[in-house]
Amino acid sequence: MTGLKATLSNVYDHIAKSGDYQRNENNLKLIQLCVVTVSAIATGFVNSLAHVERLGWPLAIGLALLITGFVEKFYFTLRHGLTTCYQAGKQRLYATICYRSLQLTMVLNAAVLCAWIVGLEVPPALAWWFHWSIAAHFALALIGVSAVRDSDAVAENRMLELKAAAARQDIVTNRKAAAIGNSLVLIAAKIRGWFDAISLARHLLLSRSDFARDYLKQINEIAERQFGHIDGAVLPSPVSNTGNSGGQLLFKVTQPRVPRSSSGAVPNAPRP
Repeated sequence: MTGLKATLSNVYDHIAKSGDYQRNENNLKLIQLCVVTVSAIATGFVNSLAHVERLGWPLAIGLALLITGFVEKFYFTLRHGLTTCYQAGKQRLYATICYRSLQLTMVLNAAVLCAWIVGLEVPPALAWWFHWSIAAHFALALIGVSAVRDSDAVAENRMLELKAAAARQDIVTNRKAAAIGNSLVLIAAKIRGWFDAISLARHLLLSRSDFARDYLKQINEIAERQFGHIDGAVLPSPVSNTGNSGGQLLFKVTQPRVPRSSSGAVPNAPRP
């Protein structure tokens, strides 16, 4: 089976490389380009002529060019995607629907243009389409293009990877919240705090070393580091036995140092 597939692949490669195949493919591209271009022009002018009385010729011609460019570009884009990168999935389905719908609208608009050229009366169905075809093309532009782009396989794969990463993060976050925010954990933390307090109290009461003094020294060092920027601040002295509550100053007032010479005299001092 593998050998048969390899043989067929080699046969098709040989056909694709032949000169007759290349010449036929180029002729088909030229015919399709001409037909699609004429059909797109017919579509644009049919859509614009239906509203020329209200829009006027300048706006009608601009609308015709806009619709012509959209139809031709959208047609060849869909065809290229269906033959190359739209391999499977919703994107290929949406592209096929838009591709066939666009072909149908181009045929109807070409029929209206032919009836107008030869001077025949347009049938009621085509007359209805003549007035509402612009809405169909705008619907294809708004809905069809968005549907094909939103169903891109590459974009869907990126969205799935993002959802997977977000789901993993949600699992980790929920696990942390359930573990840390649990009431059992909070109760255990409080019990552990009580045990630490009991151990500290036991060291303060029963330790024969200078544990209490060292502990208070550490507290004083921490306070000095935090509030040492208040230079010279002291606490009031305690009340004396005589009842005098004269405390020390809150801030020490220091005299500025005056430089002296080698002989002990103050420079620039006033003479008696």
